[in-house]
Amino acid sequence: MLDQARAVEDILFEDLQLRLGGMDSHHYLPGPVETSFGEGGGHDKSLQSRFAALAEQSLEQTPASASARVYARIVNQLLPDEVRILTAMSDGSDIAISHLLARGGRFKNSEHRVMAFLSRVGNESGVMLADAVPHYLAHLFSLGLLDGGPEDNSQTAKYEAIENGSEVRSACERMRKESRLRPVFIRETAHLSALGKAFWAACSG
Repeated sequence: MLDQARAVEDILFEDLQLRLGGMDSHHYLPGPVETSFGEGGGHDKSLQSRFAALAEQSLEQTPASASARVYARIVNQLLPDEVRILTAMSDGSDIAISHLLARGGRFKNSEHRVMAFLSRVGNESGVMLADAVPHYLAHLFSLGLLDGGPEDNSQTAKYEAIENGSEVRSACERMRKESRLRPVFIRETAHLSALGKAFWAACSG
């Protein structure tokens, strides 16, 4: 696991070097070069050379180095607050998540999601931008680091705290008064996925 963590660090360092000017070697992605297009279009030489370099690397990589590259790419997409959330979830626990839906209206069976990925995990993990927690969670799901699960009846108090937040209550009131829609909450849980656990193990040492 230590070797994998070091491999991630090496790749992140390599990526930094590329961003700052690059290393001129066939083992690394070349830096961008000027692209010239004639009438009717042309070939992007930089794109071709970068693709060729990746194709060459694909013949030399191992499962460990391939995993390290995946983890390094994920690290480059994370924000500090998102790392706080992952840290809070690293013990394998499920967190309570609630989604607010608007149901009814002209078509009584219609519904649409008004607020998603509402959770107290931001408060519990000490994120700096609590209002962005739904965005953080959606992003962590999109990266494959989190998996969803069914409602956890042992966390009823947390669901109620989520759904009684001032912003959520205001959204529910607007629904009832302005649109005559019925607010409905969908309760779920979230936990680290298999990829999330492997990623955490590789990055945390």
